[in-house]
Amino acid sequence: MRRKRGIILIVALLIVLVALYVAVFHSKNHKVAVLCYHNLATKEEMANFQDEKDWTIDVTNFEKQLQYLQKQHYKTLTMDEFHRWKKGELEVPYKSVLITFDDGFLSNYHYAFPLLKKYNMNATVFLIGKSVDLATQEEWDGNIKTYMPMSLVEKSKEEYPNIDFCSHSYGLHEQNALRENSINDMKDDDTIFQQLIVKTNVFAYPFGSYNQAITEALKEKDYVMAFRYGPTKHDYKKASRNDDNYAISRLNVSHGMAIWKFGLRLWLPN
Repeated sequence: MRRKRGIILIVALLIVLVALYVAVFHSKNHKVAVLCYHNLATKEEMANFQDEKDWTIDVTNFEKQLQYLQKQHYKTLTMDEFHRWKKGELEVPYKSVLITFDDGFLSNYHYAFPLLKKYNMNATVFLIGKSVDLATQEEWDGNIKTYMPMSLVEKSKEEYPNIDFCSHSYGLHEQNALRENSINDMKDDDTIFQQLIVKTNVFAYPFGSYNQAITEALKEKDYVMAFRYGPTKHDYKKASRNDDNYAISRLNVSHGMAIWKFGLRLWLPN
């Protein structure tokens, strides 16, 4: 009995020590988890698109994650707040996250936006300009490969002022496209995006691919930040003020994970 109590005491002490270490580490190295999602669907809808499952999170699981953030008193930042924090102009709570979506799928408007509004949370969507430009479908029919048309992007600005829209390029969302394109190609692509989609100075690299030429093009076009996506599992980490403004890390949560794992990922120092 004494041995059992001793083991319990040691385990409890270790938990306290680890908690203290994490608390001290966080206080000296404040970081923000930039959460990256793509598509949403019900389990029934996901079953019809097995090739998209790695990029799709179950709607119920997504809502549980929002409930967790609310219950744990996390602040969801706007892109402007994140930028000001990044520059050292704004202090944000230790429990702060930036919610982002890549691509601009129709499921974002149908599922994500109403839930984010329900829980009074902010988010940013990085739009593929060409996909938005070519889209025409506004009503949801369960096809998770459809994108928001420009009409819904405009409508969202009125219905969901908590949602920011930024660039995921106009027509460069293809594997290795950014690695093969010149500075001028990138600048021309951005000009089209700014004219036809939305005005923005924040970018997310398609497939996370970038190089010095692309970064220079973004700087010349007055972009202030650009976000990565991987490419290796070691690159999925929290963002810090010390990060290069044009290579900001994100955490991938696009493929559903258990709530305990979601919470643990936010709790870990990096």
